[in-house]
Amino acid sequence: PAPRPADADPARLPAPAEPAAPIHQPGGFPTGDSAPNRSRCWDMLGPRTRERLAEKAGTVLAWWARLDPGEERPTAIAFGPLGLCRATPTTRHGRPVYLVERLRLDAGALVNETFTVDGSARRSRGVARFRRHAPDAPPPPVRPPTTLDLHPQQLGVLGNYPAGVQEFLQRPFLRDDRNVAADYYYEESRDFTGQRLYTVFCLSADRTVTLAAGTRTLPRGRPEERAKWEIECYRVPVLRG
Repeated sequence: PAPRPADADPARLPAPAEPAAPIHQPGGFPTGDSAPNRSRCWDMLGPRTRERLAEKAGTVLAWWARLDPGEERPTAIAFGPLGLCRATPTTRHGRPVYLVERLRLDAGALVNETFTVDGSARRSRGVARFRRHAPDAPPPPVRPPTTLDLHPQQLGVLGNYPAGVQEFLQRPFLRDDRNVAADYYYEESRDFTGQRLYTVFCLSADRTVTLAAGTRTLPRGRPEERAKWEIECYRVPVLRG
């Protein structure tokens, strides 16, 4: 048989184009809400509901709870290696109870990265990841950014995070995942030294869940772009079937 041309060697062919994660513009964190904070809302769930959330999530890595306008009881979400879990208030046989649901996750495939970004030093630190290429092969091409089908307000909140965190959260959903849902929580505290903001941002779809949880510290008198971020990010596949 005739020799195969060198450019037909799979090791020399360019890899499929990788979609680029879009970096969104910051939309701000609206603050000043007088609603109970997440700790108070968590206490309102009751011990049995909190225990069920912990059992279904496994080790709770992040949690948040809120009291929606017009509601008397909060909704809570807990994330852990075993699941993304939600406790929703409902009524059963005339009694107020909580419905606890779980999106089951593959704990053995959970990936965790830590991002520390110090705006005052204008440098960031994260966990570096490298992709192997065949010898002499060109790097894979990068497709134009693909924007997730989310509400503009959700994209604006996502845009507050450092670029590395935005990329981590969006990357698994850029190829062909559909029906991506976003949820987020933020809570502000202030004193004479400045502002501290606790934040959570979660994306979920049929195959993957990504989540970022951490703090943004902004000393008094410093612009927002020079804040310090300390963020834990998680990516975990959804168990199917």
